[in-house]
Amino acid sequence: MQHLRTWGLSATLSSLLLTTWLVPSAKAQAQALELGRVINASTSDENVAALTFQAKSAGVLTVVARATGESDLILVVTDADGQQLPDGRSDQDIGGNNGAEQLAITIPRAGTYFVRVETFLSGSADFRIGASWLAFADLEVAADPDGSPSTAIPIGVEQQTIKESINGASGDYWDWFVFGADEAGTLTVATRADEGDLVLEVFREGDFSEAWERSDQDLQGINGNEALTLIVTAGQKLYFKVSSFSEGASVPYSLQIGFMPD
Repeated sequence: MQHLRTWGLSATLSSLLLTTWLVPSAKAQAQALELGRVINASTSDENVAALTFQAKSAGVLTVVARATGESDLILVVTDADGQQLPDGRSDQDIGGNNGAEQLAITIPRAGTYFVRVETFLSGSADFRIGASWLAFADLEVAADPDGSPSTAIPIGVEQQTIKESINGASGDYWDWFVFGADEAGTLTVATRADEGDLVLEVFREGDFSEAWERSDQDLQGINGNEALTLIVTAGQKLYFKVSSFSEGASVPYSLQIGFMPD
């Protein structure tokens, strides 16, 4: 698929396990990691280190990574679909060390989660990594019905405008929509909001770790106005994510869909 134009470009854990996790640009390694231990591992563009664990409740996961050389590391914690959790990224370069990253992140409910260890820009890296877990039931947040790609709201060419809202204070950090193309053509998806600052992103099916295209241009000087225009082919699926520039904000908005067949 080509883009034509972009306006704006989850009790106790017994172990963490590295699992095979495929994305279009990189295959993940497979290796086990027990909580409370530090192990050696490696990551690269072709074999991204992706650690998976099963949470039996809500809680706090702490992860610490240190490169054994001069590599620049990034830590990312995602849900089962591969989308980053709120505050789930560390690229702090702690103490001025590009390979020093750590974070303590809230796991909102029981489920499968991933910790990815990537390199900044490109290349490979050897590193040490350890993790700890604190189960904390009071941190439980109910699942957002449209908060992940697997529960995305279907949208189609027959829908011109959809009224929705996000509210980070209640755990509704973003909304997901999925468009399935019955025929080839040009698709435009736009947001309109009188208040609040929105971000509109599009993802390819099966790769939700990083947006394919992104709009945060505040069209015509309005922070909630964003748009993406893409060329699609018959049978393709596109996933759109609407979020707030300020995490936790409450923003009512309209999603507008336009399609021109070839």
